[in-house]
Amino acid sequence: MARKLAIALAAMAALGAYAQDGSVMTVRGIGAEGKPRYDSGGEVRFLEASIGAQVLHYDGGREMPLPMAIDYEVLDPAPIVLTSRMGTEYWRLYHFADETMSAVYTDERIDLSEAGEHGAVVTTGRLTDRYGPLPARGLVGFRGHYYLLIEPVEGGAYLDVTSPPPFFDSQAVSRALTFTLADLTQYAAQIEALQSTWEPGGPLRVRVTVTDATGESLPVVNVPLTASGGEWQTRLETEWGPLNEPTGWMRGTLPEEAPAEVVVAGQLTLVTPRGPESADVTATFARGEGRVTADEFAAAGGGYVLPRNADGVIRETRAVWAAPSDFETAESADAMVARCALAGLNMIVADIFVRNNFWARSELIPATQERWAEYDPLAGLIERAHAAGIEVHPWFCTTYRDPAFRAWFEEQSGRNVDVVDEDGSVRPLPADAHRPEYRDFVVALMTGVARDYEVDGLHHDYIRVMSNCYCADCRAEFAAQFGKPITEATEEDWITWHRAAIGDIVRRVAEGVRSTRPEVTLSAAVFSSLRSGALQGQDPAEWARQDWLDLVIPMDYSMQTLQVRANERAFLEALDDDDRLVSGLSLYQRNGTAVSSRPPELMHEQIELVRGMGIHGYCLFAFTHLSDEQLEVLRTRVNAEPAAVYFR
Repeated sequence: MARKLAIALAAMAALGAYAQDGSVMTVRGIGAEGKPRYDSGGEVRFLEASIGAQVLHYDGGREMPLPMAIDYEVLDPAPIVLTSRMGTEYWRLYHFADETMSAVYTDERIDLSEAGEHGAVVTTGRLTDRYGPLPARGLVGFRGHYYLLIEPVEGGAYLDVTSPPPFFDSQAVSRALTFTLADLTQYAAQIEALQSTWEPGGPLRVRVTVTDATGESLPVVNVPLTASGGEWQTRLETEWGPLNEPTGWMRGTLPEEAPAEVVVAGQLTLVTPRGPESADVTATFARGEGRVTADEFAAAGGGYVLPRNADGVIRETRAVWAAPSDFETAESADAMVARCALAGLNMIVADIFVRNNFWARSELIPATQERWAEYDPLAGLIERAHAAGIEVHPWFCTTYRDPAFRAWFEEQSGRNVDVVDEDGSVRPLPADAHRPEYRDFVVALMTGVARDYEVDGLHHDYIRVMSNCYCADCRAEFAAQFGKPITEATEEDWITWHRAAIGDIVRRVAEGVRSTRPEVTLSAAVFSSLRSGALQGQDPAEWARQDWLDLVIPMDYSMQTLQVRANERAFLEALDDDDRLVSGLSLYQRNGTAVSSRPPELMHEQIELVRGMGIHGYCLFAFTHLSDEQLEVLRTRVNAEPAAVYFR
């Protein structure tokens, strides 16, 4: 399958508008690692983030100088600081040449103890390959932030973590935090080339590079650069592509009468092993030098062509995840199906099994017969969706079981399925997937739904262990298999151990469904990071290879489109059959613990991205967050023409 990555996006200029709305954050924790959830105050407005140089020394190791400043205003003081120094509290650093994302820890202290405007200073970036490869030299840029650490201002153990505001994903911040990594042991900076149509009022652009100690010439952007000729002078700005990527050129506009020659001059700031340095760059170009056509200045294109069936209908999977409350009654099911049809969607992934609840009838859960005696939510949704030409794929949260369910299951089966931490405490939510009795139950429940309902598919979610278990049974079974205590398990041991249990569920559901309803499509929501998923027992490429899954749906909810591209690229490389990939994209955004619908332009951009990559479908999370503005963009622009699901 062709994997076209260059896409042309129109009317996306408004994408950066959401940044201002997401600049204020009320600090709320998430209850990390069993800590009490932080909810003791603190509100901050982020004002600006900047890098004090265009080129930073990097020799391929795990540390780099990083002169970054974050300006902010404390609106509601609290005795806390926010940092990015450890764990999952890191910046995402995107490498534009190879489309990879690295993780960077920084030493800033965003101090919220005093009201008013303040600045946090970063001096050093520490790199880790735990969440992605180390970066290569070349153009890079911070594209979003993972969690922020909440620490007491006086020091000591951290209090909690919180999700960062959309500010860190804004277009303005992303552009300001774009720079070049180079080995500056020795270097030379130069203006390498100029291009222009040389037409009156036409565009021109220049390429600034630094040749580093390895002899490679690397592009540099965000340089204070001017072009002049006679009495004319203009400032050149960084040229950006449709996905907020630097093209590697600095761009401006000629006057109505092009001068006989153009002088380009500026000054680079670099952080070398010797400290900060500056380098003047200048070049003179005669009129007509570097002449190119206007087409070469057009936005990067290539586009895509959506496939069609023999009747000329577009083939594309356009799905949405839906919560039980979205179809629990006939009225809510009617409303959801109507909105999905209006949005041009053709598949609903409906959550019917989560915590202690099941929104269908099954003899395996006798209480459902009475609860749904008058109205069966799954049957009602199927009837309404099929009438509208929309498929229904029931969604099962495989291991997401609360204490009430686990107590009921133990009473029914005689088997305790609690997940136990190393210290002996019981985890609040997971059921232990290593217990064969629990796996038997899940397999029977899913295959029973495929047998009893006219479903179009079945969908695995939380198809993972959720947490490592140290119960007596797991300890004994692990020791028997690996010949050592479970407390000595390596990451690779955990992967092997968990994949056997989770894969058993996926395999047996597939075998049961294929034998009775082979037309039913099997899918799974998996982590967008293949490594993170592996640590919890996921192996989506192998599941697809064995034909246990028809569709692999990575939960790619990043605000950063370039992160989505990197993640989806990894899945395209991992899967033998790219047609099995459907991108899971988000309709919501977080600001601390607050959740709101994303700007429709961002939703549109990410759908256009996966289309341009040759991926034949997307699944939106979730219907609850489908705003009227998003619906209108889907109806009129994204899905203006109807489509049949691709996999049929």
